[in-house]
This record gives sequence, structure tokens and C-alpha cells, in this order.
Amino acid sequence: MDLLTEDQIADGLQRLDGWERESKSNAIRRTVRMPDFLSGIRLVTSVAHAAEEAGHHPDIDIRYNRITFHQTTHAAGGVTEADLALAARIDDLAGDAGARQ
Repeated sequence: MDLLTEDQIADGLQRLDGWERESKSNAIRRTVRMPDFLSGIRLVTSVAHAAEEAGHHPDIDIRYNRITFHQTTHAAGGVTEADLALAARIDDLAGDAGARQ
């Protein structure tokens, strides 16, 4: 997979909901707040299923009802189209689950 340029990443972020560039780890990141812990776990489970289907997996940090998703393609060393595609899918799932920024 080819790495995206900074301009391509910036363009891709404009199409996503609440994602931002994380330059330190060469990734993109989004944090959502769920109504409670269990709804956060259900969202993580939904994302896990979508990630398995895509063959591409986010790093996920769970802090009670705050879930942070980090997307990068480790094998490529940065952000690729696969990261933007899975980020868009996470946006859909988070919206369906009632996530807040």
C-alpha cells in the first residue's frame, strides 16, 4: 500500500467526522463519547467486526465511555487509503451507536 501525502491526508480528513492528524505516530485519530461503558464496548465490537471484514485494524483505547481510534498502516509506516476507508466506516458505526464528539 502506498503512503498518502500530507495533502491527501488533509483532503481525506475533511471527508471524515472528527478525525485529526496525529503526526507523532504518523496516524489519524478520533475520540468519541458514548452514553455509558457498555455502549462503548458494543461500538468497539462493531468496529472489530468491520475491521476483520476489511483486513485492516485500528488501535483502540477505551477509557470508560470515551473510545479513541487510531488508524495507521503499520506495514507501510503511515496513513494509506485503507486507513481513510476504515475511518469512514468507524464514523458510520459511531453515528449509528449514538456517539458524541
